[in-house]
Amino acid sequence: MVPRPAMIDDASMLARIHVQAWQEAYRGLLPAAEIAGRTYEKRQFLWARILSKDHSRVWVIDDLGFAQFGPQREGVWGARGYTEELYAMYLIRDGYGQGRPLLEAAFGPKGRPFTACVLDDNARACAFYEKSGGACLQTRDEMVGATPVVERVYGWMGRPFR
Repeated sequence: MVPRPAMIDDASMLARIHVQAWQEAYRGLLPAAEIAGRTYEKRQFLWARILSKDHSRVWVIDDLGFAQFGPQREGVWGARGYTEELYAMYLIRDGYGQGRPLLEAAFGPKGRPFTACVLDDNARACAFYEKSGGACLQTRDEMVGATPVVERVYGWMGRPFR
């Protein structure tokens, strides 16, 4: 269970992980219709497109989870020195416990300060980010599809788990 850089051939595996992780992590936090809208076909198309571009780093633990880093998308956080963003990090239940090596690998040797967003009600993810050294920078109202949610923005000025 060693993290490795994802390749274009991993799109279908990433799609399966993404869909399963959504089903497992968000059941009870988001409406069933919202979760069901994240289909394998849609995620496979998304991951094929992402992996064919070179703007983000995607690391995977085969059949268990993945993490994706890229340039900061929110100007307010970039202006505060958080130049990168953890776009996504998902593990299926069988991969719980692999978050640390996955996050550290995706962060990389030249990682920069970064942010990550997580649902406020996702206690497991919030606890993981806090254990890894993330500081809650903001709590804000957002939308996941048609569903209003509260999300936390976490920030790291250095390497996670230091």
